[in-house]
Amino acid sequence: MTGKKPLQHLLLGIAVPSLLAVSCSAVAEVNLFRYQNEDSYRLEAAQVFRMRKTIPDVNLRKVLKPVVGKTFYSQQDYLSSLEQLLGDELVSQHQAIFLDKAVKPHRNLSIDVLSDDIVQVAFKAQPTNQPLPTTELIDITQLKGPSRLDEHKNGFETSQLKVTVNPQSLCVSLASKKNGKLSEICPDRSNSFTLNSEGDYQLNGLGQEFHDPGELNTNWNGFKRQGGNKMEGYQGGGTGNTQFPILYAMNSQQKNYALYLDTVYSATWDFTKSPWKISQLEGEPSLLFMAGGDLPELRQKYMAMVGNPLVPPRKLFGMWLSEYGFDNWQELDDKLSTLKQVDFPIDGVVMDLQWFGNVEPFSSTSQMGTLTWDRENFPAPQQKIKALKEQGVGMMLIEESYVSDGLEEYGPLAEKGYMVKDPKTGEPIDTDPNGYGYWWGKGGMLDWTNVAAGNEWHDWKRKPLIEMGVIGHWTDLGEPEMYNPLGVYTNGESQNAVQNIYNYKWLESIYNGYQRNETSVRPFMMTRSGAPGIQRFGATMWSADIGTNLESLATQYSMQPNMMLSGIDYYSSDIGGFHRKALSVVPDKREAALNETYTQWFAYSSLFEVPVRPHTENLCNCKETAPDRIGDLASNKANIKLRYQLIPYLYSLAHRANIAAEPVYPSMDYYFGDDAKAHNLAAQKMMGKDLMGAAIAKMDQTAVDVYLPSGQWFDYRTGEMITGKGEWLKQLPVYKDGVLTLPLFARDGAIIPVNPQQEMPLSSDVPLTMAARIYGQNGAFTLYEDDGATNAYLKGEVRKTTLAVQETANGVQLKVSTSGDYANAPQSRPVHIEWFGLQEKVEAVKLNGKAISGWKQQGNRVVIEHSALPVKQQLTLSVTFS
Repeated sequence: MTGKKPLQHLLLGIAVPSLLAVSCSAVAEVNLFRYQNEDSYRLEAAQVFRMRKTIPDVNLRKVLKPVVGKTFYSQQDYLSSLEQLLGDELVSQHQAIFLDKAVKPHRNLSIDVLSDDIVQVAFKAQPTNQPLPTTELIDITQLKGPSRLDEHKNGFETSQLKVTVNPQSLCVSLASKKNGKLSEICPDRSNSFTLNSEGDYQLNGLGQEFHDPGELNTNWNGFKRQGGNKMEGYQGGGTGNTQFPILYAMNSQQKNYALYLDTVYSATWDFTKSPWKISQLEGEPSLLFMAGGDLPELRQKYMAMVGNPLVPPRKLFGMWLSEYGFDNWQELDDKLSTLKQVDFPIDGVVMDLQWFGNVEPFSSTSQMGTLTWDRENFPAPQQKIKALKEQGVGMMLIEESYVSDGLEEYGPLAEKGYMVKDPKTGEPIDTDPNGYGYWWGKGGMLDWTNVAAGNEWHDWKRKPLIEMGVIGHWTDLGEPEMYNPLGVYTNGESQNAVQNIYNYKWLESIYNGYQRNETSVRPFMMTRSGAPGIQRFGATMWSADIGTNLESLATQYSMQPNMMLSGIDYYSSDIGGFHRKALSVVPDKREAALNETYTQWFAYSSLFEVPVRPHTENLCNCKETAPDRIGDLASNKANIKLRYQLIPYLYSLAHRANIAAEPVYPSMDYYFGDDAKAHNLAAQKMMGKDLMGAAIAKMDQTAVDVYLPSGQWFDYRTGEMITGKGEWLKQLPVYKDGVLTLPLFARDGAIIPVNPQQEMPLSSDVPLTMAARIYGQNGAFTLYEDDGATNAYLKGEVRKTTLAVQETANGVQLKVSTSGDYANAPQSRPVHIEWFGLQEKVEAVKLNGKAISGWKQQGNRVVIEHSALPVKQQLTLSVTFS
């Protein structure tokens, strides 16, 4: 912007209100600050080299070495330093060239005050009457500006923040009025800045990037996080590097903050030395700095900008069987049949490339891009999907963005300009720059940044599948994995500008298709790439083609907390590993090692992943992935049974995530941030705020150390009470009677709605019985139930059952009240309560004041059962002690 003044003549809200408080569609009542730094001078080595012929009598490179690379903020200081090295006469004689070679262009700084504790910062020029722009990934319209704003010398204050700008360097110092200085942000090069935060910080968020095989470490401090969506080789497999540019910086002095880098370009976060350096591939960085007290507060701020997750279909909380791939219906039926024979629950199947005919490498007629059933191997798909649905089995289909150029689909797409283009010809560009093709075939790539392309593809290809009964979409290779770097997208955008939002736009097109067609079923996508905000489209993520080894599983543990903080509540993996060749053991031990790897992985996923999805590469039809065919059968059955028991609780957490952005699987430090020992515990995770589990990922591991924060805890299964003293429980056995049984604890006051599992086979459906496990004598929880499949929950068709426990003068009391309803909901239900932690002898149990006989006590556990009662009747269960 022309006509700017140095920092001492700032345009500030107090001095010039009309320039600061503006209203517009993007941000209402925002306070805008625009700065320009003072003159500065800096000699670089290259400039000194160029002056050697003009001043030949002096070895300038040697003599001027002390000032090379040093910045001076006044002409006098700069010349004085030169005079000390070269003498007054020489400097005077060549003053013009010394000034010309060293003078630096003025730098600009723009700060928008979005709230009392959030500011947007960009080292760029921005008009005084226009707020800084944001990418489409975030929405800041809910930020209405600070409650108060006071100007001070070289900066300003809100009710919570003090911001000071250095007039020379334009470094921005941000301090919490409560906890002191948080950080200093300084301009670096045009595409980078530095972040200087003093103290021992733990750094989390930033999506996923697998590193340090086998190490349980969620902390990015000391690492160089190389952003940019891609799949990378890792431990014999391929795992996703997915950019979610949200950093959480936490330390023991409560100097906590989050920083969101609002860019679509790949970014690098260098935490290997101080100050930290953040740089993006192109463009001038723009960031949002958020101060906050703890992780929940900071994550809430972030989620308010990127959006809360939709509630996945209820069936997605169960087990889904997958492999690459089922060659025909007969192979799939065989897998389902043996699962049924041994009473394994299953909620869905995932169909890989074979469903549309598989692919042919380097071929223009490869079936990649048809998204049409191979009816020779999969005849009558609509009838089959219906039959599976009647068995309680849903279906998810894989799809990709690549279209072979010999298919009939290719021509119409090319004619309408719906594919990524060659900048010279405007025709679809071959994804392979060499023109040979790839393992999937040969051809081009759909341009998801073209809204019309996404709309037509959805209605042409995806909508008929949805009408057949398909309930999930598996978007594969969406980084994109293979692309021509010369390709041009809508509005002339380059690959660099699109790389990190390509999969985002793909997922958005699916979501928009559901909305445009008023599809009643919920959108659900499982993807291996994305960007901030994909959760609001109904997307979950899995970690890509991970290798079969426990080192990869341990790193999967470590990435989940960072993905949770990045806004992805549902993060999963190929259970057992996609690439079996990655299991590096001698041949005679391979089978045993594979079984143990699978068993540990299946147990972890049954506790912490959505969906529970075994998957592997099985083109040879020689590798098993179903949990009745690989691993320890008894352990696999026990762990999936536990998962199905917990679905009512997990599904309620999914509603809380949708309503209030409460994480489904928070890290330990999310709810125990004040406890330093609870930080960076990758193998321990919470399920909501009331359950905590621990997993293992080491061959021949039979015990695990578990950290219990201070307070009363209960063994979830047995109800044994344990007083947490902020110490480790050493070497807890993880096998009981030969069955892998991962530790699971409930906090005092936990009320866990469960599936009582009184009937087989197990089901993810809403249980006919209203059942719960209660731990302790004071607590509350709300059970959320709906039809599990449609969008009706977004219109308020949800049943909420509140369970509240409190102590009474001579016992304890449980109150149950229900509000709301949904289609076909049961209007009366039996009651089944397991109450742990009741040490005193129970004398009587009353329901709404009348004694009942359906109870029994065993140790500190009381089981209460009653026949069906009207749902709308408020229930009071009173337990009286002797």
